[in-house]
Amino acid sequence: MDFLEELLILNNLFKLNEIADDRKLEGVEREEFIKKYNKSNNRLFTPCKKYMIDEYKASVEKYERSK
Repeated sequence: MDFLEELLILNNLFKLNEIADDRKLEGVEREEFIKKYNKSNNRLFTPCKKYMIDEYKASVEKYERSK
């Protein structure tokens, strides 16, 4: 699975759990809420005009060389 796709999925689950906490949903209500809104075409992230993957990769490589 693509790295960005995994990040989007994890971010969506994190945001849905935050929203469920704000709404004070528990148990079955929480599960139904997450199941209802956890769709691949309904990702809850802030769009940006510039991806910084190259800078991220460079930072990771620099960190790995410093070990």
